[in-house]
Amino acid sequence: MITIRNVSMVMSLLAGGLGMAPDASATALDATGLINTYNAIVFNNVTSTSHVDGSTLVGGEVKGGTYGQNVNLANTALTVGKSLSGSVDLNAAGLIVGGNIATSGLNANRGGNIYVGGNITSGFNANFNGFGSLYVVGSVTNGTVNANGGSAYIGGTIYSGAGVRTNGGGSLLVGSSLPSAQIPNVAAEISAARAALTAYSGQLSKLATDSTISNKNGTLTFTATPGADGVAVFSINGADLLNNSKQIDFSLNGAKEAVINVSGIGANSLTLGANFIGGSAQKLGTNTVWNFTDAQNINIKNQFGGTILAVLANISTSQNIEGTVIANNLNQNGEIHYNGQNTNMVSAVPLPAALPLFGAAILGLGALGYRKRSSDAA
Repeated sequence: MITIRNVSMVMSLLAGGLGMAPDASATALDATGLINTYNAIVFNNVTSTSHVDGSTLVGGEVKGGTYGQNVNLANTALTVGKSLSGSVDLNAAGLIVGGNIATSGLNANRGGNIYVGGNITSGFNANFNGFGSLYVVGSVTNGTVNANGGSAYIGGTIYSGAGVRTNGGGSLLVGSSLPSAQIPNVAAEISAARAALTAYSGQLSKLATDSTISNKNGTLTFTATPGADGVAVFSINGADLLNNSKQIDFSLNGAKEAVINVSGIGANSLTLGANFIGGSAQKLGTNTVWNFTDAQNINIKNQFGGTILAVLANISTSQNIEGTVIANNLNQNGEIHYNGQNTNMVSAVPLPAALPLFGAAILGLGALGYRKRSSDAA
């Protein structure tokens, strides 16, 4: 049987070998594919003063941040459903913005196409260096856009006082119909991602608990008793246990993956400030999923280990997270590190046919090189 991940790779090989542009509806990523491809998936808005190691997918607005710091498995460092503002750096190739770019400063440092579904209302530098072009459905209303080494296709106009420079021999086409045909359907991707990840959270919540948690003087010890499939399942009900914990220790006992189902939080504020003993936070980033089934408000106050699957939650961070983050909204003031692919994750329930996710179609061969990378991001 061909899995979603293998289909994605086949599509990438074909696209790369034949010189094809990414097909926005070629195939779909299931929940585990999404978690392995993106380092952060946020259904609504992101405000950031820090960086995300890998690719980021956001349904609403993004204000600030650095994206694609070390990894770009989606071949697009940042995908935004609505507007992009604040000071933004892209340290990997590719940007998709469904609405306007209104940044105080945007530096696209690694080429790749830039797609803008609305207008550009501020100037920025895009260093294409012959690798990628700028596609703007609307107009350039303010500032100077430097498309260094690439071409620029503007669907609307360039207002008086604004400018687009194609430094390095690229073409400039104003009033072009090409951008409208090129812009991916970000809203459809986000909708499908939310559906897949919400279903996955529900699936994990139904796994039978087989492992134990003990609490001694504020130290939580997770002792795994993995099943025949190598998965250890823990359960926590209520916020008190996590809110009052000071340290977290894990004994995985050969488990290839740990699933921690956390329920009973609801609208109560959940603060995660415990210290992960023995530097275990980074190790847990590759094999542990914290499934916050109903939490609406989560504050990360200390380095946290493991993928955070919190489809309903507004997450605030002041320290680093080792693993993928899935949230409703994100206020990011700590780094999000990509520790390597979660290759042993519980398989997701198959998606309905033809959900219009374009992410899987643009997975590059670079994915093969990052399976074992460490989380020592700057």
